[in-house]
Amino acid sequence: MKSILLIIPYFGKWPLWFDAYLLSVAANPTIQWLCPTDCKIPKHHPTNITFLPTTLSELNRHVNAVVEVEVPLNPRKFCDLKPAYAEIFAEQVQGYDFWGISDMDVIWGDIRKFMTADLLNEYDIISSRKENISGHFNLFRNTKQVNSLYKKLPNYKALFEVSEFKWTDEIVLSNYIKTDPAFKLLGLKEYWPSILCNQERGRDSHQEYHLDKWLWEDGKMLELKNGEVINEVMYLHFINWKRTMKYSEVNYDDQPKQFYISYNGMHYKPHSGFVKSLNGFKNLFTGYYARLKKKEIKSKVVRFTKNY
Repeated sequence: MKSILLIIPYFGKWPLWFDAYLLSVAANPTIQWLCPTDCKIPKHHPTNITFLPTTLSELNRHVNAVVEVEVPLNPRKFCDLKPAYAEIFAEQVQGYDFWGISDMDVIWGDIRKFMTADLLNEYDIISSRKENISGHFNLFRNTKQVNSLYKKLPNYKALFEVSEFKWTDEIVLSNYIKTDPAFKLLGLKEYWPSILCNQERGRDSHQEYHLDKWLWEDGKMLELKNGEVINEVMYLHFINWKRTMKYSEVNYDDQPKQFYISYNGMHYKPHSGFVKSLNGFKNLFTGYYARLKKKEIKSKVVRFTKNY
């Protein structure tokens, strides 16, 4: 079995769903996680996650020495550095067949069900997004050629040395792989034919404000419809629910076998049919896609006003 290390630096304060996150990590015992952090290390946590206590300034000095750039490091800037993680954390990556990048606004399903032996044997770069590098899950074969790939990106030092997020991981690296003839000469093989996480309206991660649509059960991430399982994904990435999620009943020490994930929280019992119907009606006016539509209309009005 190919060994995998997922790297997830996290600074500040653990998110309210952190216990649920740890449960989903524990359910993938053949995958390892590395978490450099300045947060308080939880007393009880899975054996397959290693916390690396550090400070942002201390890690910043190390990053600068490795990438040979004065990086104005902040939590958002880590996304630009993701392609360089293998060199930044070279000591920790040593010995693994693959290293990977990921995010914390995730609840993991059965990773090995999707990252099969055939995939890991054949491909060097494996993404959970369609025809794109994924910042929330992407694997890289642990070789010198792959680990130094970020140095081949046009003006990578200029991208690293500014405080603004430049999408080096998902856009710049993706464009290099898809369009630069130099990448083809390397003989590396990428795998990204489909979306492996949650998707809605053909787009991954962004979702309507659903109740009880997702169920974590015995290490599997299941999509529900009317309470019935209709799909299984490798993980749930709730990027636009981070602002709406207000509570979590899930406690790591309880070792629950299942819990629901809604846009406003993580909980053990499903909502009533009446509450879900009321929420569906509310989404027509204040849901995620209703808000997007309002923003689009507002932008069009602003552009029209400027032109005329």
